[in-house]
Parts: sequence; structure tokens; C-alpha cells
Amino acid sequence: MSTGRMRVLAVMCCLMALLPLAAQAKGDASSCPVVKIEAERLADLNIPREGTMLLCLNGEPTVIGSHTTNFVPTPTIEYFKDGKWHMVQMAYAHDDGFAVELSTGKVLIFGGHEKNLGIGQTFEAELYDPVTHTCEGIASLDTKRALASALALDDGRAVIAGNWYHEDAVEMYDGKGGFVGVKGVSCGRATPYILRTAKDDAIIFTPINSKGQFTPHPVIDRLRGEAYSEPLLEEWGLPGGYYANNSASAFIGNESQGDYSYLLMVENEQGQAAIARVTNGQFSLLPTDVPVPMACQWGKIYYDATIYADRRDRRAYLLGSDPDKYCQSPKLDAARVYILTIDYATVPARLTLGYTDVLKDFDVRSALMTADGDLMMAGGVPMQNNFKPSGATWLLHVSARAQAAGMGFPWWGWALIVLAIAALAAGLVWLLRRRKSTPIIQTETPSEEPCEEAQEAPVAGSDDAELMQRICQAMEQQQLFMNPNLKITDLATALGSNRSAISNCINSQRNCSFPQFVNTYRVAYAQELLRSQPDIKIAEVCLKSGFSGEASFYRIFKAITGTTPSAWKNR
Repeated sequence: MSTGRMRVLAVMCCLMALLPLAAQAKGDASSCPVVKIEAERLADLNIPREGTMLLCLNGEPTVIGSHTTNFVPTPTIEYFKDGKWHMVQMAYAHDDGFAVELSTGKVLIFGGHEKNLGIGQTFEAELYDPVTHTCEGIASLDTKRALASALALDDGRAVIAGNWYHEDAVEMYDGKGGFVGVKGVSCGRATPYILRTAKDDAIIFTPINSKGQFTPHPVIDRLRGEAYSEPLLEEWGLPGGYYANNSASAFIGNESQGDYSYLLMVENEQGQAAIARVTNGQFSLLPTDVPVPMACQWGKIYYDATIYADRRDRRAYLLGSDPDKYCQSPKLDAARVYILTIDYATVPARLTLGYTDVLKDFDVRSALMTADGDLMMAGGVPMQNNFKPSGATWLLHVSARAQAAGMGFPWWGWALIVLAIAALAAGLVWLLRRRKSTPIIQTETPSEEPCEEAQEAPVAGSDDAELMQRICQAMEQQQLFMNPNLKITDLATALGSNRSAISNCINSQRNCSFPQFVNTYRVAYAQELLRSQPDIKIAEVCLKSGFSGEASFYRIFKAITGTTPSAWKNR
């Protein structure tokens, strides 16, 4: 068998492993890759609740306030530890209130409805300490509020805005237990976005006013400055709905560098969703490799507007479900969860659509990101009935760590990979018997030189292009380059391929060797560490980036960038 025929056999085996993804993506016109996500049912909340504020505090998923069965407010907090939920008594009940983690580590909780059934507003506020799990009441708000939002500042203060069927204004928590009015607003808003644009400035906006009316092109208020209109939001509007807009969940910037960037979901008049990036108050569309998928093989997808960013893995998530669950059939209590993964660090951002099995008793609007980078859904109203909230808790294994461990990939996918490897082994055995000699496989000599075309996209439509895409996904999502002992056989095993196919693919698509290819990733990651963590030590960068020693790190870094790590950092 010729070398060319061997390559064909290897690529065919790799394509067999891709068959499950191709079958799943068939129903999506955007050609977005589709993967299965593992959903794990955890212990239920002690009290079923809706209207909760969900945060990950001190490493513990925490649900705060809300109302329980029969639309009665509950003055309790629950935090998840050691596989179960633990109760904390609050100073007040905060149904449709808001909670924001301050720079001090404590949590400001304020506002909510005055009575059962979601009636009225309150002045009440308190501080929660997630270390001691205790609450204490503080001074009253300047304006009584429900369905408000808040944004923490660096000095322990917090900006507050938003209200429900009551006057709205901007006020400030002073960081010492008091509140002070700041300025009026151009219009009243419910659950507004509050995004930082500078160290002491922010913008406030939402398409929903304080009486629940939808405004397609909202006016944006500034903490410091006059109100204005954003042109991008005239073409790509914000989706309607009442969301507890915890702006911190969508933050992807770097405060130490003055980068205040957020991701938001937007949509056009045709209902096509997209991702907007807001950096220091400037709006733009985030370029993506494919359009946001609005449907899959099971039908249309309904997205919640909240985006959850994992800055450690530089990826973000948008949750969705079947439209009937929220729009047309309130009695539907079981459906799939869809998770759109946004790898925002790549250019264009790479999108992947995940899905779960059919689940019961969940609400995608009641979610948080755990300390491990997974998503947790706790409570909510699965059947759109405020009188019968849920206490169910689901954990969605979406993190890069979970995917690297093999979670979320269907068993039949692994079965096909095993068959592909078996087919390849059979082909090699046949070749050995026919030639009665072992084929010579050329080894590669490590080099510090970068790939000549490391940033260029592979040629569309080629077999090697598909394999190259899988190689890049493995390197970026599983961060294989962090292993200082990474071998080409390790990558081949992870992809269900073989050494020759991987080597030939990298050579043809990136015009470099495997060591050069891996070193390019390591240096890029080292540059990101130096950029995002100005005080980090060079030795730590070396270890975290996957280099075996400082000598090789300096040599390879300079060969690729033209300068030393220290000089690059200072520049």
C-alpha cells in the first residue's frame, strides 16, 4: 500500500469519528458544530423558589431570597456544600430583589416586593458574609425598589438603578452601610444592564421599562454624562424579558488594564441572534465563525439573554431551551437544554452548540457559573407558574476541564472512534504482511521557529482541513500544549487518529512541524499571561505555559516573538 493510500485510510478513520457530530449538525442551517453535554441532577433546594439571585460566593453556589410556593416571599439563603444545600436566615425577605458581590467580599442584598404575590417595593437592605454565613440589616435604600440591578465598584461602593411600577433613579451604596441618590434617569427601567465603562463610570440600559413595556431601541443613561442612543441597538436590539441582569456574569475584560468588556445577546427584526461586545461603552458585533444557531434537529431554540463568561478558559455560554417551554405551552415540564459555547478569544469567535437529554423541572433563567466553570440551574418556574416554583438543581458539565475529562461526549461517539482505530490497525497489519517489513516513519526534529502560517485558516473543503480543525479544537479547548511532555502520539490518541496523519496534516496546513505548532500555542498563552497578569513572575509563566524549563522558554519565546519575555512584557 502506498503512502498516499495510507493517508486516505487514516483520514477516512478520522472522518468516521466525526460522523456523530455531522449527524447532529444536519438540522442546523448555520453548520455550527453540535456536541452532547452531560447534565447531572444534584440535591434539591430545601425550599422551592423563584425570583432568586444566584451567585458563586466563596466557591459555593448560592441562591438568595425569592418567593416560594403560593407566591410567598422567603427570607432565606441557601448555599451548596458537600453535596447538599444549607440554609441561612436573612434579615429581610427579598422577592425580586437584587444581590451584588462587593469588592470587600461581602454581598449587598436589597429591594424586593413589599407583599405576597409580587406586590409593592421595599427600602430594605442587608449585607451577607459568605464566609461566616451571616446576615445583618443596614440603612434603607434612597428609593424603594423591586426588579432593580447593581454594579460593584473597586472601592466597596455599588451603583444601583431600576424599579418596578415605581419611580426610578440612580443611587449609590457608599460602602459604609448607607445609600445616597445620584441622579435621575431618562426613563424608568426594570432589571437594567449596568456596565462599567471606566474606573468610576457606567452605562445603564434595557429594553424593558418599569411597567413592563418593551422599547426596541432603548436610550442609554450614563453615571457621569448625558443620555445617548446607540446605533448598533437600532439594528440589533436587546431581547425582551425580565432578567436579573448580573452584569458581572458577562464580564470578559481586565480591570487592571482598564479593559471593561462585556458580552450581550442581541437580535435583529428577523429573530436572528448575535453576540455584541461592549468595551468601555463602545458597542460592536463579535465576529463569529458561524451565525448563532436558531434551530437544531429537534426544532427552534429559545435563548435566555444572560451570558455567563469563564475568563479562566476565555469562553462564554448562552443557555436556551425549546420555545414551547417558555412561549407557547406552559404545561410543558420537560425539555432539552441548549448551551451555546462562545470561544471569544479566537478570531472569529468559534461557536459550538451543546445539548442535553430531555430534563425535568429546570429553568434556564435561574442559573449561575460554578467555581469549576460549569453551569448550575437551581429553582425557577419550569411551568411558568409563580405559585409552583421548583427546587430542582441541575449541573451542566460545560467547562473545558469537564470536556477534557470526556464528559459530555456520547458513548456511541467513543464506540465509533474505537472502530476507527481498529480499522486503522487492521490496515496497518495488512500492510505489514504484504510488504513483510515495517514502514519507516520519519521523526521530527524539534525547532524553535514558529509556524509560517499559524494564523491562516485551512483550505475549506479538504480532508486535512477537517482534521486540522479538530487538532486546533483539541489544543485550544483541552489546552494540551500545557503538558510539557506532550507527544504527537498523545494528540493522535486524543483524536482517534495516528501519528502520520497528524504530522502530515500540520505540515500541509500550517507549514511547520508538530513541535513548532505546539510551541506557537505555548508562546501565545505565555503572552496572554504576561498581558493579563502584570505582576506574574517569568518562572511561573514558563510552567503554566507548558515549557519544560526556563532556558527553552526564553529561547523559543525569542525565536517566535523576536524578543525576550521580560522585554515583551515591559513593551
